[in-house]
Amino acid sequence: MPKSQGRTSRFILEIFSIFLGVTIAFLANHWNEQRKERILEEKILQGIYDELEADMRDIENNIRGHELCINAIHQWTRFIEHQPVDFDSLGLNFSRLYRDYISVANTSAYETLKSRGLEVVSNDELRSRIVALYDFNYELTQKLEEVYYPGQFHKNYFEKITSHFKEYLIVENNQIKVRKSYTGAPDTEIMLILKEILDWRLFTIRYYKENLETIHQLRKDIKSELGT
Repeated sequence: MPKSQGRTSRFILEIFSIFLGVTIAFLANHWNEQRKERILEEKILQGIYDELEADMRDIENNIRGHELCINAIHQWTRFIEHQPVDFDSLGLNFSRLYRDYISVANTSAYETLKSRGLEVVSNDELRSRIVALYDFNYELTQKLEEVYYPGQFHKNYFEKITSHFKEYLIVENNQIKVRKSYTGAPDTEIMLILKEILDWRLFTIRYYKENLETIHQLRKDIKSELGT
């Protein structure tokens, strides 16, 4: 073999070796970056999964709270309508006529996702549903409980309710007690107020239950995405 041909072969071999080394290094670096992104995605998704479980407990607590308040409305409605009702129970439930609740959402993992970039979640559909839950459902829930006028029970109705019922109430040992039966015909204004509170609490409960279904399915899909 001529010397010039041998040098050319060695040169080509060296070029190929360099190219192969660079390609392998590039692929290794790319694989390593993808692995890091996947680890970050799994960490964030696991955080969202865990926080959604806490959110479900908070929602269930608020549902139970509103249900207790609805029971109080029914009791005081019977009282106004001169129907049999336990006075001790009435006193214990009086403050539930105008009790407010706040919307609690655990958003640390979602805020981390937003700060790192929503594209960290590679599944487009899953990412869209996560965003919709936090940026729409949770925001609306917060407004239902804390912003919209009909849901501000204490602010809107405390004075009217306590003014109307004060002649029937006494406070002993820091407890509200009913001291006598309701007199006269049912007051139209107070009945309308109780109905408005009832309707808003029922509406809020329905929305909470829809959110529970949404969260339950989302957690199921996140679990599938994580492969656990």
